[in-house]
Amino acid sequence: HWVPTLSGIIKAGDEKVFSSSLLNVQHGALGKLSLQDVYEAFAHELRNRPVSERGTYTSEITRFLASTKKLQRPPSVSVSPQRRPDLPKRASRKSVDVIRNSIDLGELGIGRSRSVKKFSSPNLIPLSNGPPFEVGDTGSIHSFWDQDLQHALIFQGHTAVPVTGHELAALSVILGSPVDISLDAQNEKCESWANTYKGALGVSIAATATSDGSYRISLASNKRNISQLLAKGSSYCTLHAKHLASGSLPFASDRKILNSILITPETLAHLKVGEHLYLRPTGADTKGAQFLARLPNARAPNFHIFAPSESTNSTSRLLHAIGDLVFTGGFTPFASIPLIKTTQFVACGGLVPGRLLQRLDALVEKVHRQAPHLQLFGPLLDDTNTHLRFRANERLAKLATGTVTDEPLADKVARMSRYTTLLERLMALVPDMRPDDVVAAVREGLKSEMERSYEDAVAAHLISGTVLSTPSSKRNSSMSRKDTRRRSRLSNNSSGTASPDGPTSLTSGRSSSTFPVHNLGRKVEDVLKGSLPIDVQTIALVARLVLVAWTLSVEGVAWDAGEVGFRVVD
Repeated sequence: HWVPTLSGIIKAGDEKVFSSSLLNVQHGALGKLSLQDVYEAFAHELRNRPVSERGTYTSEITRFLASTKKLQRPPSVSVSPQRRPDLPKRASRKSVDVIRNSIDLGELGIGRSRSVKKFSSPNLIPLSNGPPFEVGDTGSIHSFWDQDLQHALIFQGHTAVPVTGHELAALSVILGSPVDISLDAQNEKCESWANTYKGALGVSIAATATSDGSYRISLASNKRNISQLLAKGSSYCTLHAKHLASGSLPFASDRKILNSILITPETLAHLKVGEHLYLRPTGADTKGAQFLARLPNARAPNFHIFAPSESTNSTSRLLHAIGDLVFTGGFTPFASIPLIKTTQFVACGGLVPGRLLQRLDALVEKVHRQAPHLQLFGPLLDDTNTHLRFRANERLAKLATGTVTDEPLADKVARMSRYTTLLERLMALVPDMRPDDVVAAVREGLKSEMERSYEDAVAAHLISGTVLSTPSSKRNSSMSRKDTRRRSRLSNNSSGTASPDGPTSLTSGRSSSTFPVHNLGRKVEDVLKGSLPIDVQTIALVARLVLVAWTLSVEGVAWDAGEVGFRVVD
């Protein structure tokens, strides 16, 4: 019978048919993942698409859906309205007060006038999960991913399909998992590999050699720690997983192409000195862009690059594209090293992160305590796991001071899942606004945040000559802009090469146990002192700080000589 190819499934992810949650194996489901498991999860997502979209599927896809087993998955909490708990008929006044204390304050509508129109209050307001469309475009159309079909094969009694090298490479960056495809691969070696490299979602990829010299690709679901299990908010976008790992930042799309910006070391060098930049088309001029162009893509990548300009200035478009990562499922497990550094420079605003991750964790716990019965942030926030949160806090403290520089990728991805859920919950608590209006307001607020942050980052760089570190000697504050630019260019001639510590140097922070008085962790402390709900502009600030947290958590992909990081399968 006909089944979708792996390319077809990947392209469907580009079209937002599903997110990385498709590949997030439920806790307890351990062992080998068969292709049939993947097909059943994919079919489950297809059945949940709008009726108008399902009507465009080919007859082969319709038969594919009929041949797969329906999964019984719990409904998402992202769009479910909050419900009041049922009270006993003869509840005492005291028992009613106890129950009321556990009800979400946003649900009760405290402080609202009866004359104010009430809106349904979802538990979470889901963030958008894809790049924006060009002005005048009517939106996404069917991109014929369901034309990517092939006959299913039977291998050792199980459904199997041929997998190309490009499909395998795409699957690797989407899962955040390396692949062992060495010529001397043996079963024992691959089992050891699978146990060591669990990937971002606990799924490892192994290749075992067969007697005819070919390879059998297998997926395995590995046991994850409580701290590695995801929250209930939106997952990262599989399209962004491919693009960001390749150093490509999507910013708009139309019916046939997806426009993106190539982030290079030169991009960061221009930004640091505050040069006027304009956007111009370019080819697949980097190794990452060439890799991306070979992967399965629903829409063809159309690359652009920012270059210095004497007249026009389109820098704000780059700043907004970076900020839009918050709203487009951009917290992926991998990203190129120049893209990480550029995002960090813009979003940090010239301040060191300090204990940012610890303080954001504290904010997650504060919001969780406001409505613990919803269990939005995953099992780590359960009362029975207080000791695990204490250990996690100790580890984050060591990461902040540089005492520890390594952390499992699954822990990082789960942490970003909790931070995404944090933003979605904070937006859901905003009173007297429709969900779409809240998202639009926070998105506009984040644009202003990114612009101010960039101005502060450039000012700090011009004064200190470096970013996120204390200058070794005082610089003349009256230094001319021209001389500052010259020195900056001299110091950034080798900016494309990572430090000897590689990507971990981006996450290690300062080597000492103290931080400057003004740091990003302190900004979260100010939010922690307030009460819930918080206003839209403060949510925009938290969104910018969560973006910084992603740069401290994402794994760097090494493309150029001298860079230390993850190497893609190519």
